[in-house]
Amino acid sequence: MMKPILTLLTLISFSCKENHARTIDTIKSQYQAPYFDNDNIKDKAVIRAKQNTELSSFILSIYLSSLNKTVEIPILNNSILYNNTEADYYLSDPIIKNKIITIRVDYADQITKPNISGERKNLIEKIKFRFDTKNKKIQVIGYDLSYTKAKKNYSKSFNFITGKFYSTSSFDGKKDEASGWASELQNIYIENLNRDFFNKLSLHGNEIE
Repeated sequence: MMKPILTLLTLISFSCKENHARTIDTIKSQYQAPYFDNDNIKDKAVIRAKQNTELSSFILSIYLSSLNKTVEIPILNNSILYNNTEADYYLSDPIIKNKIITIRVDYADQITKPNISGERKNLIEKIKFRFDTKNKKIQVIGYDLSYTKAKKNYSKSFNFITGKFYSTSSFDGKKDEASGWASELQNIYIENLNRDFFNKLSLHGNEIE
């Protein structure tokens, strides 16, 4: 007499687990839906290569469904800024999550020249964008930079909402850290992404080197 009851309880338990799993999957898929601006229409962001350029050159193209227009954001090649020479760079596909677009920029390593040291290698940038619903503009909310130099690993992180930045260096188990705040690092929009702006960024947190 116990077997039918146990079987029924097992089926109920399995059904609850299955429904719970489906609920989690549904929530997860909604959580990761590619919405960027302030409507409920899925948005699209793609990387486009500029033509007829000697080195690679890219644009982040974002279609804003709420404004029915496409915005193109040039992604600057900052190899000159960090290594005083031009190198190719490569962009990942944009990721849209929690209404934030993130892109990753990888730079080709420079060939080490005799009697010259200190070049930054394994150079990676990450840039984060979001849509400002108040003024209908695309805001830059974060920038991360990581590289190696003279066997040390470095990372810098900038929060353009709070204006805070953090820098770390690590080597052989030892870590050095620095942090700070600057008003010029707040309220950054895509029109601010120019060479002068990245030059200013490079000055913050240099005390760790």
